[in-house]
Amino acid sequence: MAMNAEAAATAQDLPPIVVAEEQFDELSSVAERLVDAIPEVGLFLERELDRAKLMPLARIPHDVVTIGSTVSFIFGMTGRAERLKLVWPEGNIADHGLVSLASPVGVALLGMKAGETISWSTRYGDIRSLKVLGVERER
Repeated sequence: MAMNAEAAATAQDLPPIVVAEEQFDELSSVAERLVDAIPEVGLFLERELDRAKLMPLARIPHDVVTIGSTVSFIFGMTGRAERLKLVWPEGNIADHGLVSLASPVGVALLGMKAGETISWSTRYGDIRSLKVLGVERER
């Protein structure tokens, strides 16, 4: 996949992420579907998967966001804390307290560790960021 110059320049500034080996194929499938449906999110997910370190789910530290994790984070410059559970796109996100992997925030959270900050550019060129405060993983 080709990256534009801006994405390539910022890739080195991104925090490292870890993704579960067991979820990688499904995550890749989601990215492919999203490229057609919501290109901005699908391409963002593809970039994140390209740079992710793969590890068995059982070995991923519990302060790393995986699908099913409940994450406390600060979104943007507002300083407003959020607490949401990361779910697959097929999950029922009508319920409050859930964030879909089919959203920019969901993609940004995937693989992040407590204490890390990530920034990304929207399709309009605006920069968004979030900082992960804490992670609770399903056992």
